[in-house]
Amino acid sequence: MQRRDLLRLVGTGALLPFVPRSLDAAIRFGHAAHSAAAQRGLEVLTPAQAELVSILSDLVIPRTDTPGASDVGVTGFIDHLLGAWYHADERAQFLAGLAEIDTRAGGRFTTLPAAGQARLLESLDGAEGKAGTAESGFRRLKALTVYGYFTSERVV
Repeated sequence: MQRRDLLRLVGTGALLPFVPRSLDAAIRFGHAAHSAAAQRGLEVLTPAQAELVSILSDLVIPRTDTPGASDVGVTGFIDHLLGAWYHADERAQFLAGLAEIDTRAGGRFTTLPAAGQARLLESLDGAEGKAGTAESGFRRLKALTVYGYFTSERVV
């Protein structure tokens, strides 16, 4: 799958309704969001939530011979979109989903061994869930991670 195909898939889905439908506009929007995120500190996420988002996004797109998701600033990108583009109820549902991931991990996802993290994410991946659930939160995080990764300057 090509970068443009991934962006088209993410941009046309209901998961990211604020993303422009035109491919070029979606890429420009992503670049602008990265630029804005780089100029600010955390706007919405607490340090613990940012750590969770970083680990989850790196599990979605790990570092290989190319940069991983956190290497290209996906955590700040997600934080900026949460603050600037999400409505308060959507933001609360996303954050509730993150909290539910920690709950299902037995406290903190970030303290689970790698095998436990993988098992939990496998159980969430592709599963449907109501707003505010771990399934919904992970689904949204994956979409944001892919969009943020493929619109970053280091990947383009």
